[in-house]
Amino acid sequence: MLVAISDIHFVDGTAGEHNLPFGAFNSVFLSDISALASAKDAKEVKVLLLGDIVDLIRSTKWFEVNLEDRPWGERGLSDIPVPRKGSVTEKLCLKILGRASQNSLGREEPPGSLPKNTVLHKNWKTFKLFRELQSHLSERCGREIPVEIVYIPGNHDRLCNLYPSVRDAIRQVLGISVIEDTVDGDPGGQWWYRSDYLDETHGVYARHGHQYDLWNFGGGNDHTRQGHLQTPVGDVFTTEFAVKIPWMLDTLKGEYPEISKEIKRMAESAKDIDNVRPLGSVMEWLYYRLRKENQGKVRDAFNDAFDRVVKGLLDIPLIQQWRCPDTYVDDALRLAANRWLSWLPKGIVDLLDAEDLLPLVMGRTGDPADPDKDVYTQAAYKERIWRENPGIRFILYGHTHAPLQRPLDGGDEREVFYINTGTWRDRIYRTVGMDKAHDFVELKQMTYTMIFRKDEDTKGKKEGTLSFDIWTGTKKKHYET
Repeated sequence: MLVAISDIHFVDGTAGEHNLPFGAFNSVFLSDISALASAKDAKEVKVLLLGDIVDLIRSTKWFEVNLEDRPWGERGLSDIPVPRKGSVTEKLCLKILGRASQNSLGREEPPGSLPKNTVLHKNWKTFKLFRELQSHLSERCGREIPVEIVYIPGNHDRLCNLYPSVRDAIRQVLGISVIEDTVDGDPGGQWWYRSDYLDETHGVYARHGHQYDLWNFGGGNDHTRQGHLQTPVGDVFTTEFAVKIPWMLDTLKGEYPEISKEIKRMAESAKDIDNVRPLGSVMEWLYYRLRKENQGKVRDAFNDAFDRVVKGLLDIPLIQQWRCPDTYVDDALRLAANRWLSWLPKGIVDLLDAEDLLPLVMGRTGDPADPDKDVYTQAAYKERIWRENPGIRFILYGHTHAPLQRPLDGGDEREVFYINTGTWRDRIYRTVGMDKAHDFVELKQMTYTMIFRKDEDTKGKKEGTLSFDIWTGTKKKHYET
C-alpha cells in the first residue's frame, strides 16, 4: 500500500500560522491509513512525501540577514551546487528548521526545549507521529506492518536537498528511509534525496511537478541534481513578496501610529496571500481585504508597503538577470526592473503605482478551463517512462494544490492515470460574482492517494491488477475568536 501526500508546507509560523494541527494527522490521517491497511490486508505501507513538505523559504527570518546571504543573493547563490561549509545561508536554514547545530536529535525531545517559532517547535508532535508510524500502525492493526517513508523534495524544500546538515536533520525528524531505492548516491556515504520516484510494485512514477512550472523550477530542461538545485524566481516571489507584504505592513506601524491597530490587523490578514487561487486574483483579494477597513489612512499605509515591496523585488539581481527561453515574461520583468529603460524622464517610475507592476511578477492565471490543456496533465501524458514500461499505471504529481485525476490514453485497453495529490494547506477561492464584485472564501483541504499492490485490496478485485483510492476532504467551520 502506497500513500502519497504533498504540499503540506510545514513552516516556522513567522509568516502566518499555516501549519496543519496535529489532530488532523492523528485523528484523520492515521485513523484512515490504519483502517485501510487493515481492511485491504496491506503487506507494507509506503508513505510518499511528494514535495513541499518542509518549507524553509516561507519565513520572515530571511529579512534578518542581508540580501546577499539569502538563497537568491550573491553569497547564497554561490552555495550551488557545492555549499560553503557553515555559510550564513545554511545557518539560517537550520535556524528556521529549529536546529542550532548538526547535533543528533533526541527521539523524545520535548517541544518546550526547541527554539520557538521554528518548524520543529510548531510541528514536533506531527513529526514524531511520522517517525513512529510503524509502531502506531502495527498496534492498531494487530500485526507487524513494515513502513517506509520516502521524501521527494519540491521547489519549496529545495534547500533541504542542498545542505547536508539540513538533509540529515529532515531525515531524523521524519524517519526518512535512506536506501538505494529511495535516494541517489551512496546511502552509507554521500547521498541526496531523489527528484523522482519509481515503484514498479505499485505501478507508480512520481515527481513533485514543479519541473514544468517556468516560475518555480530554475533548471530549465536540466532535470539532473544540479538543475534541481538552481534557484527559481518563484522562491524570490514567495519570500520577497508574499512573505514581505505583511512583514512590511507590520514594520510601517510606527509611521502610522494613529492606525497601528488597523495595520496590524491588515498585516495578519495579508499572511494568507499565498493561499489565494487563482494566483492572478491576488490583487483583487488584497483589495477585497482592504475594503473591510473603511479608513483612507489604512489604504495609504497598504499602498506604501505594497509599493516598497514590489519595487524592492524588481531591484533584486536574480529577477533582473532571469532568462527563460519559453516565455516573454522574463523580458517584461527586466523592462520593469530597469525602470522602463534609461530614456524615461527622471521620476516617472516613482509616479507608477506598484499595482501596475504586479501583473508582471504574478503572471500565472490559475487553472485552465479545459483540463486537457493543463500544463501538468500534458506533461504527465508526455512522460516517457509509462510508455516504455508497461507496468507503470500511475503518474503522480503535486505542486498545483489542486487535486485531479485524469485517465491518459494508454492504448490497447491499458489504463494509465495522471493523479495530482492536491494539498493540505488552506485555499482561498474567488467566488462566482456574475453581475457583482467577487468575494473570497477560505476552505481547509486534505487530499491523499492510496495505491494497492496486486496482492492487496483483493476482495472482489480481478486477479493480478492494481487498485487505488483517492480521498479529498474539504472543511469549513467558523471558529470563535
